[in-house]
Amino acid sequence: MALELRKMSGTFGVEVTGIDLAKGVSANEASLLQAALRDRLVMVIKNQNLSPKQYVDGIKVFGDPMHQHLAKLLMDEHPEIAVLDSRVANSKSADGKIMPIGSKDWHTDHTNHAKPPKMTVLYAVKLPKEGGDTGFANMQAAFSGLEEVEQSHLLSLKTVNVLEQNLSYVDDKTRQSLPPQKHPFIRTHPETGKKAIYVHPGKLAHFEGMSPSESKALLNSLLDRVLKPDITYRHKWSMGDLVIWDNRATLHVAHTDYDPSEGRILHRICLEGDVPA
Repeated sequence: MALELRKMSGTFGVEVTGIDLAKGVSANEASLLQAALRDRLVMVIKNQNLSPKQYVDGIKVFGDPMHQHLAKLLMDEHPEIAVLDSRVANSKSADGKIMPIGSKDWHTDHTNHAKPPKMTVLYAVKLPKEGGDTGFANMQAAFSGLEEVEQSHLLSLKTVNVLEQNLSYVDDKTRQSLPPQKHPFIRTHPETGKKAIYVHPGKLAHFEGMSPSESKALLNSLLDRVLKPDITYRHKWSMGDLVIWDNRATLHVAHTDYDPSEGRILHRICLEGDVPA
């Protein structure tokens, strides 16, 4: 079967069929995949059947895997992979509620790193009977839809990012090695030059020059206004799905409309990025 690319929504997203990452891809296929992901920001590669080694090797067509700070979730034999299992990979919210990883807020990954991952990849290993979708938002479209006066103001803001204190899957050594990081709130994509809202609410200590409460109010107001259906895509998982997205231009969230005790298991790889600008 030949490689096929199909757009999934109006502003972003592309579905890929006709490739087997376990067998590798040709130079021409790699170029087409890279260009499609650059332009469409979220890619769903269907019908994969990958061992952990095949997963690590196959995804290198998009970049090099980086170390993840989810220290207690890393696979022993392949530490590039974090095992996100809803039965064990969880944290507590402020009210004590157990939250499966990635489910609390719309966010981009690892903003508490000096060089956050340019992309994140999830591969479905086990799925609940129903629910457990992952949502994505095109934050380039979100920013471009704002009035110029507001865009100018947001371009002046910097975020101060820290690792949350309530993450049970981060060890003390990892926590101590990750000091606060400052990043632009509006990030310019290094390949396309497009600008996007770039934030992880859980890791946002505050905007530079603002109090935590002022920062939270500004961010919540903005996200409430821009996270609309016309810039979002909700992925309903099927076994064999591999989903990769551009952290520099999108936000994502894991929906919790399922029974976590059933086991929603996704294998995650993050790809090395650069300093946000």
